[in-house]
Amino acid sequence: MASNIKVEFSGLDKLFSQFESSKVKARSATASAMKATVAKAQQTSQKVAPHRTGYLRNNIMVKPVKISGDTVIGEYDANADYSSFVENGTYKMFAQPFMRPGVAAAKPFFYSKVEVALKGVL
Repeated sequence: MASNIKVEFSGLDKLFSQFESSKVKARSATASAMKATVAKAQQTSQKVAPHRTGYLRNNIMVKPVKISGDTVIGEYDANADYSSFVENGTYKMFAQPFMRPGVAAAKPFFYSKVEVALKGVL
């Protein structure tokens, strides 16, 4: 059972119009920021993941960033069969979250990266 975290940011069309920037450049800048953000989330998750053998840490993988309309989607997965049990716990063991801390650490990073990227587009 794999653990999957999906991050979506919607409403970028409104943001693009506020910055009076071309949608193509703004989408590209946002996608670039998302790529860096997902990599940061992956690094944090790998750092805090419990490691008996290293298999769990080595199987936290980033998926390519997708752009769909005004939505930029960044995803990363923990592909070890037991990752969801570690993340959420079971009735026999406490949860040892590693994906949620990765997302939490990456969130402010994303906002600052988007701000810098969009300032560069203007």
